[in-house]
Amino acid sequence: MMMFASDEKTINEMLMIIPDENMWAYISTALADTNVLYIAAIVISIFVGSEYSMGTIKNSVSRGYSRSSIYVSKLLFSLIAMFAIVIGYVLGSSIVGGILYGFSAKISAGQIWLMVAAYCVEMIAVCGLYVMIAILLKSTGHAIAFSLIIPMLVSSVLQIVALAYNNNDLVSRVWLFQTLTATQQFCLYGDAYVPFVVGAVYFILSCVIGLLVFRRQELK
Repeated sequence: MMMFASDEKTINEMLMIIPDENMWAYISTALADTNVLYIAAIVISIFVGSEYSMGTIKNSVSRGYSRSSIYVSKLLFSLIAMFAIVIGYVLGSSIVGGILYGFSAKISAGQIWLMVAAYCVEMIAVCGLYVMIAILLKSTGHAIAFSLIIPMLVSSVLQIVALAYNNNDLVSRVWLFQTLTATQQFCLYGDAYVPFVVGAVYFILSCVIGLLVFRRQELK
């Protein structure tokens, strides 16, 4: 899990929870597990990248559909796939525990819904990033490789920078994948705005860059 950008604190918290009657903490850990995002990266990269190899994007443009509408349609389908994968992962991770221990939480319902909203914003941003990468590279294989390698590489580099400046909060406040793993801490300790701001910035930048590139791409 640490190889896939899950920090040691998150892993230790999950291991301490199992088994425990605090089911929400386990669900939150599953939501913060970036491994599920790599599954989504593969699905999204295959979906968007194959559109280029099969020529379906070119066909859509030639039929008169605007590139903006095509991009939005790919993004919407990718969002549906992203949330289907995440929901399936969380249910698969927690359904047995729910049967054995029932659902319980040590925090209020308001805090739970705040975290759920933060996770949703961040996952939408991650989806936008994966779509942008697939559009930029126009290749399923390359898109999958970059979507898997870039998060780990950037996380490693930023961790080194954080250690150099003795600022452990730096990475989680600037890098989306680390922000996601720290969502629970942000929401519980007065920094709930961070996941929303980081997610919104990444999503907007990804969509703007992806759409600008797509509008100027030569489709073969």
